[in-house]
Amino acid sequence: MKYLVVALGLFAVAAAATFIRYESYSPCDWIETDMLEASGQPLIVVQSRIRARFLLDGVVNPELNECLLSWWRFRLDGLPEGSS
Repeated sequence: MKYLVVALGLFAVAAAATFIRYESYSPCDWIETDMLEASGQPLIVVQSRIRARFLLDGVVNPELNECLLSWWRFRLDGLPEGSS
């Protein structure tokens, strides 16, 4: 029972931190926010780049799981060599 309470507490903290950081629970918004911060380009350019990336992958209307995978790919591509 103690572990369940700890796990639920950690989940609540992670969910709150995610919402504070991105103001959304949608991975499609997360990738947009991170790309805006990383590139410093206008919103319309970043949205076009995201849309083009999905279209090149053959995705016309990205679903949450596709956005999540794309967000993880973007986050991992930004890591310096040798970090794990």
